[in-house]
Amino acid sequence: MAEMVSDTEIRKKGMSVLFKTLGEVDAIRFLSQISSEKRDYLKLQDKLFEGLSVEDIYKKAKEYSERKQQDKN
Repeated sequence: MAEMVSDTEIRKKGMSVLFKTLGEVDAIRFLSQISSEKRDYLKLQDKLFEGLSVEDIYKKAKEYSERKQQDKN
């Protein structure tokens, strides 16, 4: 029998899959489309970039841009 997983763990796994599959920006866009409640995007950004330096964020953005460019080619 499968072990019961907490709601928090399910959300963590779901977010991880969304971010890996869609990327951070598109994952947030997707979540905003399926959610009927209002979101504080500044809080979402704070959580998304928590613990990252400006250099880390820049590196992630650059990698994302390069992946998107490769996908077009």
